[in-house]
Amino acid sequence: MPRVSKRRELTFKKQKLFLDDFYSAVTSLKDKNEVRAFFNDLLTREEKLMLAKRFQIIMMLKLGYLWEEINERIKVTNETIAIFRQKLDFGLGGLDKVAQRIITIKKEKLALLEKGKGRRGDLGTAMLKSGLGILLQKQEQAKKKKLIAS
Repeated sequence: MPRVSKRRELTFKKQKLFLDDFYSAVTSLKDKNEVRAFFNDLLTREEKLMLAKRFQIIMMLKLGYLWEEINERIKVTNETIAIFRQKLDFGLGGLDKVAQRIITIKKEKLALLEKGKGRRGDLGTAMLKSGLGILLQKQEQAKKKKLIAS
């Protein structure tokens, strides 16, 4: 991700104002289509992918994936995983809260699909079933490993 120029450093007051405007812009977005359009206009493909990979690390850590599995699937270093493990453990709770919210939503969608009430036959449904299924399997395996270890 591009870095802010050190030669043209902003005052703390300007930084705070710019960040506040950015947070206000993000919270004003009404639905996923607006969010997608906003970030497509604002960020490069690489920047969006970097942010998405970071969030996926958080999700996988919350679901009990081993670091080796995260590294293999997302193609990130152990240093990067460690940074986000620390943010989950010692951060302000924002990542944890949002990741848990998304995990809950995905579990609810999966339950609807299993009851035959969800949409069928589209790629999103198939990806949800396989992706969340794998994540939930890993979470159950991690719980079993903890029980065995204790």
